[in-house]
Amino acid sequence: MYRRVAAVLFPVTLIALVATAVWGYQENQDKNSILIKAENQYQRAFHDLNYHMDKLQDEIGKTLALNSRSQLSNCMTNVWRLAYASQSDLGQLPMTLMPFDKAEKFVHNTGQFSYKVGVRDLEKEPLTDKEWNTLQTLYNRSQEITRDLHKVQTVTLNKNLRWMDVEMALASEDKQMDNTIIDGFKKVNERVEQYPEVDWGPTINNMEVRKREKAQRLQGKNITPAEAKRKTAQVLGRPSTRGMSVTLNKKGDYQTYSVRFTKDRNQEVYADLTTKGGYMVWMDYDRPVKQSKLSLEQAQARASGFLRRIGYKNMVPISYDDVGNITTFNFVHRENGVYIYPETVTVKVAMDNGEIMGLQADEYVFNKISRRSFKPRLTEAEAKKEVSPRLKVQKSNLAVIYNEAGDEVLCYEFLGNIGKDQYRLFINANTGDEEFIEKIKKGDADQV
Repeated sequence: MYRRVAAVLFPVTLIALVATAVWGYQENQDKNSILIKAENQYQRAFHDLNYHMDKLQDEIGKTLALNSRSQLSNCMTNVWRLAYASQSDLGQLPMTLMPFDKAEKFVHNTGQFSYKVGVRDLEKEPLTDKEWNTLQTLYNRSQEITRDLHKVQTVTLNKNLRWMDVEMALASEDKQMDNTIIDGFKKVNERVEQYPEVDWGPTINNMEVRKREKAQRLQGKNITPAEAKRKTAQVLGRPSTRGMSVTLNKKGDYQTYSVRFTKDRNQEVYADLTTKGGYMVWMDYDRPVKQSKLSLEQAQARASGFLRRIGYKNMVPISYDDVGNITTFNFVHRENGVYIYPETVTVKVAMDNGEIMGLQADEYVFNKISRRSFKPRLTEAEAKKEVSPRLKVQKSNLAVIYNEAGDEVLCYEFLGNIGKDQYRLFINANTGDEEFIEKIKKGDADQV
């Protein structure tokens, strides 16, 4: 009797053990693949950051020696482009818990300053002595920042340090790990913090004031770390806060709680919530999405439903991008038929099961205003006369955007095509000036 039972159960048990081992091996392989992919991305972004900061310093140095105003304009445009590229590199590094806000702000303002100078007619408005002195200051400081970053890069290569270890050290606050990279970035940030304030000019200074005003006008009381956990669980639809850790994080002019926990199959989830009001401004986690099972319409419906559930009402999709079976949708708030572009939200959706894998909502949180006036002086027909006849307009509507000075302006938005390319053009609804134009990489999500 027992022999017959054993004869039956033994091969079944053996098959189960083999299947478990194969499953465990496959899971481990998938995890290692994700870690390697993330590490390669971090390494590439860090080395790109050093390269772009090198070129940035060189371009600023050229502006100090140039006398030709046309060449100066080209140089300033290059400075702006390289500053933007450096910011993009920083955005790909695990900087959420690392104090680097002062240096990041310096790079951002350098880009804004160079753009303002580069796009104006330097024949009519030549570079002033004050602006030349500002460029001299930027050159000296970028030189010091670049030198410090090179030191971090050298040590990283010599010691074969990994950015994934940096990410774990930041999240766990492990004092035993090699924190060379963290200490190097701290040194750069502290150096920038000790600099005297740069005279950026009235436009950039005004934009900085507006940023501080946005942070100060957040509604609500300060939340506790326990409340940050509960709000994170609520947004992500989790039944409890078990396993969540919280770190206080200063980001420029506002503070956040950075919440971290491990999801299924050892996937790390990160989220940032403002300490005032408890608004989630960022959430992200990564996992392999091997195949796409949802249609674009189904994924968009998941993203829209998620926003409604967490209290973001009247959000409409304007564009999307899909990479690696993950689709990212960009939404804006629509009020009385007017698109409020400062109030944007980005949602990342897994195309295998519709899971929400990311949220970027800082623009919505800090730009949210309860009352606005939408009374254009021009009619839509009058504004359309300012649009290039080459643009075949498909749709139009009123929209609110920020101008170069950081002020909100009411515009007519015209969406259309030139050949196979799609563009958005914004005409000031009061003056008829062309405020902004952008090329759309993917089809307009409203037309999906």
